[in-house]
Amino acid sequence: MAPPTGPSFAARHAGAIMLIGALFWAGGGLIARAAPLSGPTLAFWRCLLAAATYQAILAFRGRPPSWAHLRSGALGGVGFGLSVVFLFVALKTTTLVSATVIGSIQPLLLAAITHRYSQQLSRLLWISSAAAVGGTVLVVVGSSTRSGDWSVTGDLIALLAVGTNIVYVLSTKRARSTMEPLEFQAAMLWVATLTVLPIAAVLSIGGTPFVPTLDGWQAIVALIAVGGTGHLLFTHAQGHLSVAAASAIAMTEVLAVAIGAAVLFDQPVGPVQILGMAVVGIAVGVWLAKDPGEPGERATALESTGT
Repeated sequence: MAPPTGPSFAARHAGAIMLIGALFWAGGGLIARAAPLSGPTLAFWRCLLAAATYQAILAFRGRPPSWAHLRSGALGGVGFGLSVVFLFVALKTTTLVSATVIGSIQPLLLAAITHRYSQQLSRLLWISSAAAVGGTVLVVVGSSTRSGDWSVTGDLIALLAVGTNIVYVLSTKRARSTMEPLEFQAAMLWVATLTVLPIAAVLSIGGTPFVPTLDGWQAIVALIAVGGTGHLLFTHAQGHLSVAAASAIAMTEVLAVAIGAAVLFDQPVGPVQILGMAVVGIAVGVWLAKDPGEPGERATALESTGT
């Protein structure tokens, strides 16, 4: 019998799969905010437990870790570890909407970095870049006037999360040429764990608990299950969508976070923030849709901070 032909399930339902992934990402951010652990401590245990899980799967498949894998995943692990620390601290320090919108400008920055320098950017792309920055400023200003949870320090830490995650994304693209996804994830997460450990350990000396309570363990497991599922769904679906469509769908994470923050953490969203969120979403979508770089480069720009 001839094998079935036609588009796969992922291809036929890629948009829905990515939308669900964005909602899982939003859930991960809400869990991180509510977790009874400091940002660095949460990041450490999240990286350690995920690394052990992936490594157990590889061991079951008869693929033990190697020093070559660790070396290939080293830079990505450092970038990921620091980005997770900064992200979790930002989520606990400033408003959820502000931190999430700041993270959403990462595709624009990555597209600019991976762009071929021999080509000049069009006026539309320069305008879109300025609009994305302006939209982010609107969200920050709106957060500062409507919520006591807003913090300029938290917003700056969210920017650090974006910068360090760019290191992770670019390193991932290079390492993935020689490693399968699960091998890279396991190796990278071991390095990330070692990167975060001294930060979490030093801060625990000042009185912040290092070993999680039962509630803490539940939050860690939930964060890996929810945020990690978002990563898997997004990666699975994005190969079947255009860059513009994928980036637009990913922006629904911001809306979901805004609703969750208002309902669960009493962080209201006002007209200024809504306007800023819309401007950022449109600007990022235009930039990625009109970027004349290589398709692979544009796809790289869709990597997210995620949780």
